Amino acid sequence: MPLVTGEWFLPRRSWNNSYCVETKFTKDAVYVRNNRRPDAGTAVFDHAEWAVFIAGVKDGDYDL
Repeated sequence: MPLVTGEWFLPRRSWNNSYCVETKFTKDAVYVRNNRRPDAGTAVFDHAEWAVFIAGVKDGDYDL
């Protein structure tokens, strides 16, 4: 997990600030939103939920 910054950031692999998700890590939660439409809503996960999601991504559970 990245350092708890409390600030929104884009993934390292985002291209030219195109449509991506922004993420913000706080002490208690992980927030995810669309960088082009931040007012459209934010998904909130606790750190355990986020860890399960990341493990699934690394295992290929979300490959298309």
